[in-house]
Amino acid sequence: MNRLYCSGTMTNDQDSKSGKLQKLSIGARLASAGIFCLITAGIGVLWAAANNHISLRRLLGICGFKQRFDLPCPGCGWTHAAQAFFTGHIIEAFMIQPAAAFFCIVAVIAALFALHRAVFGINFGFLKNLFGSTAGISLLLISAIIVILAGWVVTLIRAILENSGH
Repeated sequence: MNRLYCSGTMTNDQDSKSGKLQKLSIGARLASAGIFCLITAGIGVLWAAANNHISLRRLLGICGFKQRFDLPCPGCGWTHAAQAFFTGHIIEAFMIQPAAAFFCIVAVIAALFALHRAVFGINFGFLKNLFGSTAGISLLLISAIIVILAGWVVTLIRAILENSGH
């Protein structure tokens, strides 16, 4: 008998009678396909902007925080880092804005999982546990805030050193 076990017990995504993984509903598969398409479209826009096919400056404008305080805001460098990342300059992206490069990796992984869910209709247990609970979502939000603040600290230190002449 072909049963899937995890430490001798079935996971939440397995049918208790057959031991097979539960398939996602059509709605969940379409939602996953939509997520994949949105992430892919965002990557395409960033790639097109990096290759001068479109201009994001008109859409995004100039950073008012930086103009007012002469320091980078938490989002400064994100667009340039993402453009570098999605044109294959991954190390450069980390040098420009580490948090943005990290979130680019997360976006690629999320797109791959969404594509897999849409095509094969398999629900990943760890994703259900992560996104299906308040504790999981809180952990994701706190982690994201820490990564964003850490990236901002790096860009602030870099800006302060550049302004002081080092």
